[in-house]
Amino acid sequence: MQSFSNIWLVIPTYNERDNMQPLTALIRQECPQVNTILIVDDGSPDGTAEAARAIAGVEVLERKGPRGYGHSMRDGLQLAIARGADAVITMDADLSHDASILPAMLAGLERADLVIGSRYCAGSALVENWPWYRLLISRMAGGLVTICTGAPVRDTTSGYRCWSAELLDAMNLQQIDAGGFAFLYESLFHARQAGARFSEVPNLYRGRIHGESKLNWKIAFEAMRLLPGLLGRRITGGPRTTQSLLDRRRSEAKP
Repeated sequence: MQSFSNIWLVIPTYNERDNMQPLTALIRQECPQVNTILIVDDGSPDGTAEAARAIAGVEVLERKGPRGYGHSMRDGLQLAIARGADAVITMDADLSHDASILPAMLAGLERADLVIGSRYCAGSALVENWPWYRLLISRMAGGLVTICTGAPVRDTTSGYRCWSAELLDAMNLQQIDAGGFAFLYESLFHARQAGARFSEVPNLYRGRIHGESKLNWKIAFEAMRLLPGLLGRRITGGPRTTQSLLDRRRSEAKP
């Protein structure tokens, strides 16, 4: 069983003040081996950063510059790697992700480079408090992303992920352009091109309790603009790395 000495959990936020205390308490309860919880706040006017900073053991990165999920994720992941993280978990701040599977996601790095908390890998969809049309859009988008990126993942739109440091280093996060939620798709493409091995852990997704959804037409347009380009790059860009990062990690670890 692989062990990690510096586990980071990165959470992008915008107007999530009411969720800071219950979310961080759940993380500490379910996965005490997490070393650092990093809140990456995008200039929330509701005082999210201040609420997070008041919680013991939580670090806060207050972003400047262009706002967006992708910008926040890139900054948070890069900071974690720069500070020596050997595993990085990303999750949403809206209490929609099941914190009880955090240990299973970390354990999944024994057989993969990227482990995804998945709504769709257990047969039926694992969702609560979600309207039927959101589920339909999610499933349709997921199929399209799989075609365009080549990533063998059922839940391509999940932001609940556990990354190995080796994969994040190999991907070069600066080459990911998406500033919004299209970061989820583009990062899968680059992970596959880097030779990542993927795994999924069943995650019961619960619809948002506090705050408002960040999805809007601008975000949807960015996603639809990006996917054809990824498909073209997949077709014309040549073969991906043939030896997986996991295989390389195992061969390098042998005496």
